[in-house]
Amino acid sequence: MEKLRLFVAIELPDDAREELGSLQGKLLKEGLDGLKWVSPNSLHITLKFLGYTELAQVEAISEKLDLVSRQFNPFDIGFKGLGVFPALSRAQVLWVGLTGELGRLQMVAGEVEENMTKLGFQPEKRRFTPHLTLARARQQITPAMQRSIAAAVSGMSFSPSILVRVASISLMSSQLSYGGATYSRIHSARLRIE
Repeated sequence: MEKLRLFVAIELPDDAREELGSLQGKLLKEGLDGLKWVSPNSLHITLKFLGYTELAQVEAISEKLDLVSRQFNPFDIGFKGLGVFPALSRAQVLWVGLTGELGRLQMVAGEVEENMTKLGFQPEKRRFTPHLTLARARQQITPAMQRSIAAAVSGMSFSPSILVRVASISLMSSQLSYGGATYSRIHSARLRIE
């Protein structure tokens, strides 16, 4: 049976992706070339990673996302600051933080989690942390790379004036290839109109 690699996300408008792509360019100039950068066209906020999923489940997932979306009005989020997971001394993921109506974002993520668990997906072991991934480590981080990441994260401020109006949540498919992942929208669930 055919399977798709799926996740639930908030997609970003072009101006936000351009601003974040510019930030990635600045970080590259700081010597962070040992990271695998997410293409600016692929930047998104992940709400729930579903993994390899049978094609037959797509309709039920879409219906649950429609149910979740009808519970919320559109809301605004912004971007601010840089950070790493799991810790600065062992950086594996470089991210930009989120601002704005984070309580609403947390509630949406919680409802997505609850509804996907009802469909049989594994519950997350970690609490949802609002962020947007900019890059991931290609391999083991060397001490020199670690110093570069620490200097960039602590020395670069990032707080653009762009606000993103979250008006939908999307079911996305991820196709992995040697050149990186390619994402495509399978379903968009619009938040209720105010």
